[in-house]
Amino acid sequence: MKNLLSRNQNIYRTDKELPGGTMSAVHFGPSDQPVSIVFLHANGFNGLAYRSILEPLGVHVIALDLRGHGLTTLPNDQTFSTFHAYAKDVIAYLKAYVPEKVILSGHSLGASTAILAAGMAPENISKVLAFDPIVLPLFVRTIMRSKMGRAYLKKNFPIAKSAGRRRDKFANKEAVYKRYAGKGPFKEFPDVALWDYISGGFVQDGDHVRLACRPEWEQYTYVAQCHNLKKAIKALPENSRIMITDFVKQGNWITPMRRARPDLQLEHYPDLDHFFPVINPDISIAALQEALGH
Repeated sequence: MKNLLSRNQNIYRTDKELPGGTMSAVHFGPSDQPVSIVFLHANGFNGLAYRSILEPLGVHVIALDLRGHGLTTLPNDQTFSTFHAYAKDVIAYLKAYVPEKVILSGHSLGASTAILAAGMAPENISKVLAFDPIVLPLFVRTIMRSKMGRAYLKKNFPIAKSAGRRRDKFANKEAVYKRYAGKGPFKEFPDVALWDYISGGFVQDGDHVRLACRPEWEQYTYVAQCHNLKKAIKALPENSRIMITDFVKQGNWITPMRRARPDLQLEHYPDLDHFFPVINPDISIAALQEALGH
């Protein structure tokens, strides 16, 4: 155990070796219990950012920092075209360090990664709880298959273009807070959740702090989504649950998917924000507790 993080000293961080580097993880809850949930964050975020929904669960939860994010040191070379790259890292971590079968949950990038990982390692994952995975239309995924297509989207896909222009350095974390509070995607973040994001997402660099997830990596992740998520959803374990908002106009795939997999809890919430897991913690905590059987 090292790097105690919690206000009540009930959280710690570990860094585990994987091929090419280390994967950093924040542990919530009683460390003497088997791991119940492994949680995966959104693009540009980090495991600690979800403290407000994971710490109250009262079970052993691991929130991973994915490749290129947080304190994980795995190589962040921009060569992948699907989130299978992230999923393979998660599976390698589970096989090496989590002997028990777990619930895999995540938000946005993390939700999509969880869905892909479940089909690749069903022996390690009992079910998936996915908060707003992004199901892109075929024509967009087709563009993302080639280097030229990804280069085009980096300049023309609004969310990727914006991510590439993010300010990278600040004088200190207090300056970050002043810049982010009440603005952009953090407009409705509770103060405590924003500080958790900043604490896990900025690292000291000389006499200033910088983003742990570099802007160009966040940008590239947005344009490397040519995986077929609908196919992966069809293969999810029984009792899995997906909660979808209108963050991306995802097409009319939900009704056909419900017919194909009537056992899945596939729920559409058009009035919720993409960041509802943090903005509306009561909703996400209740969903996690239900997944746990509480």
